[in-house]
Amino acid sequence: MPTIDVNGERLGIERAGSGEPLLLIHSLGTAGWLWREQIRRWSPDYDVIAVDARGHGRSTRNGGFTVRAVAEDLAAVLKALDVGPARVVAISMGGPIAAHLTDIAPEAVSRLVIADSFATQGEAGGQRAEAIAKAVAEKGIEAFGRFYAEDTLLQGSDPARFDELAASIAAMGPEAYVEAARSVFTADVVDLMKAIRVPTRVVVGDLDQRTPPKLSQEIAGLVPGAEYAEIAGARHLANLDRPDGFHAAVDAFLTGG
Repeated sequence: MPTIDVNGERLGIERAGSGEPLLLIHSLGTAGWLWREQIRRWSPDYDVIAVDARGHGRSTRNGGFTVRAVAEDLAAVLKALDVGPARVVAISMGGPIAAHLTDIAPEAVSRLVIADSFATQGEAGGQRAEAIAKAVAEKGIEAFGRFYAEDTLLQGSDPARFDELAASIAAMGPEAYVEAARSVFTADVVDLMKAIRVPTRVVVGDLDQRTPPKLSQEIAGLVPGAEYAEIAGARHLANLDRPDGFHAAVDAFLTGG
């Protein structure tokens, strides 16, 4: 995987295909690999760009992790590649990151998909972050990664998928993961989402137990004109659980406009 240097960080990046740019923003603890199936499906029609957020995958974390810093990195990547405006698909922590991206560089985004995400989790977000910090300290990052994978993906999924998710979290190390979790779960982008002015579609797995459909419904109510859809049989990482359902909910919207 090639890398790109922006904002004092060296970020892992995967780029495939040609056409209009399509930026993919992954979830906490994963990396560009999360989008493997989507890259395969979308690269015939788009210039697909998947970036490992700082502290994730092959990316450095020299300046620490904040949701806004990751958005600044993505804006810098698009500028360095001299592409845009881009269609953007963001999942989980990618939702708050995408909201910051539209604030930092509104001209860089043409359409937006927010999957399995939230605008704010209120006090529950901070409590969740501290529970994660405690679990990682007590059990270790490897055990936490295994627990997270087993508790997040659909039972009966390919065992290799569980292993890849658990290993991705463990590879971050405890300090980086906890720092990112605190920034992500305490994020409040309600006002930023109200200010989004590009076509937006909000999708969520109907079995998502980490960011339940209610949180996605709240996003759809905040973003002016946003569309909303649920993906049957999918949990928190809908693109992994039910790729066919995920694409059915997203693909036609991406091609519009």
